[in-house]
Order: sequence, then structure tokens, then C-alpha cells
Amino acid sequence: MVIFFRRYGLLLLTSLLWAGNFIAGKYTAHHATPMMLTELRYGIASLVLLPLVKLTEPRLLPPKQAVWPLIGMGLTGVVLYNVLMFLALERTSANNVGLLSALNPVAIALVAFFVNRDKLSLRKVAAMLVSLAGVAVVISDGKLGNLLELKFNAGDLFMLASVLTWGFYSVIGARTMRVVTPIAATMWAGFFGSAMLIPALVVFPSPLSALPSFWFGALYIAIGGTVIAMVMWNIGVKQVGGTLSGIFLNFNPIFTAILSSILLDERMSVLQAVGTAIVIAGVVSFVYERRAAVPASVARSD
Repeated sequence: MVIFFRRYGLLLLTSLLWAGNFIAGKYTAHHATPMMLTELRYGIASLVLLPLVKLTEPRLLPPKQAVWPLIGMGLTGVVLYNVLMFLALERTSANNVGLLSALNPVAIALVAFFVNRDKLSLRKVAAMLVSLAGVAVVISDGKLGNLLELKFNAGDLFMLASVLTWGFYSVIGARTMRVVTPIAATMWAGFFGSAMLIPALVVFPSPLSALPSFWFGALYIAIGGTVIAMVMWNIGVKQVGGTLSGIFLNFNPIFTAILSSILLDERMSVLQAVGTAIVIAGVVSFVYERRAAVPASVARSD
């Protein structure tokens, strides 16, 4: 057990930090608009990362060929992913958001298939269908009539859209991080994404809560769930590799369910628990490969 935690402890802690994002996000989502919360998250995170990048990188500014891809990462992984995630947290449980985030590896593979023409094995297609079946159980709460009548929780649909944008972010990031390190890419994507949100926030200003609990939650998301988690994830990936690391993403919904039960008093129905188990089984089957199929630097989920 000690050896296990020495080798995989950072990855487990990273998953726990990302699960904490959904809990903090559930609370802060009711005290500011999704755009303002996204601006706070990546504005603060980018400023914290700036001295780290300056100390560890040979150059601060990205190469010219990486600028437009970094802007694309800012649009998809910072603006769209986070705004949609906070919209989801306003409308559905943190449990469901954590569960649906486990589909990130599936979304990456689907986008890579359509954009890059990457191959999908029959086993991976089957695993995706299993996971999607589990998602259908969760978002319909096991009621077949809801599926047939297309009656879904809007928050769940926002989170599915968020997961899809992470697929685009990851495919763009896989190319970009051939010339830019993951830490620098995260910082610059954060800066570009934050800059994109400024005009909208000027037109649609968002009041900010003065509650200490709100700012504690916002700082946790920016520093704990973004900066610290990203650094720990990169160290963990370096130790055990991308494919094995990807499996630890499946602890996200488990930790989210535990934290939601303790901190938010959320409870899963039996059918939702069954759906969660189906999703995790499908994603584990999908991610587990003897050879890595997704670059380690883009396989994460926060």
C-alpha cells in the first residue's frame, strides 16, 4: 500500500483536487456569472503561473507558430469549457457534473477521429457505447420516458457540451505542446481566454460577492484546482506515463460523489449509481491500452 501511494499518490490527489473544483464551483456558481467565474479562475491562475514559467522556461513568450493554436486553446478550453461547466453547475448536481467529466477521454478520441482521422478500434467504439449508455441512465434518472421524449436536465446537457469542447481543446493542445510545454501552454491559454472574456464582462458586468466563502472557493478553483493540480498531474504523468495516468481520471466522479455527500448533502439515486458504474466501466475499458493513444499532456480533466 505504501509503495502504491508513493507511485500513484500524486495522481490520486490530483483527482481529488479536480473533484473539489466541482464542489467549489457548485457554490460559487450562485454568487457570480459563469463568465466572471471563468475570468477569476484563469486570470488568477495565469498570474500565479507567470513567475513559475519565467523561472523554468528558456523563454517567456511562445514561438510565433504557437500563438494561434494557443488562442484556440483559450477559446475552447478556457472560455467555452468553463462557462459551460459553470452553467451546468447552476442547473444540475455536482455529482452529475463530476460523472459526465469522466467522458473527457472519449470526447478527445471522437474529436481526434473526425478532425485528425485518428483510428478507433472496435473495442474502443464498444467502450464508448457502454459509457454513453451509462450517461443516458444518469441524465434520465433511469426513466425511459425521459429519453423517448428528450426530457433532460439542462445542466447535464451543458456539461456534455462542455466535455465536447474539452475534446477540441485537447486535440489543439496535442499539436501546440509539441513546441510549448504544458505549463506554458496552460498559462498562455489562460491569458488569451481571460482576454477574450473582458469585452463581454464590460458589456455584461457581474457583481461579485463579498462573502469570504465565495473568495475562498474562487481561490481554491484557481490555485488548488488549476495551478497545483496541473503541476501534480504533470509530475505524475512523468512518473507512470500517460495511459496509466488517464485511468486515474475515473476517480473524479467517485471523489465528487464523496465530497458532494459530505459538503453539499447531495445523494445519488440507485439508478444513478448504476449509471455511474456503467460509465466508469466503459471509460476504464476505453482508456486502458498497452500503448498510449492520447498524449499525456492533454488527457487530464478539471
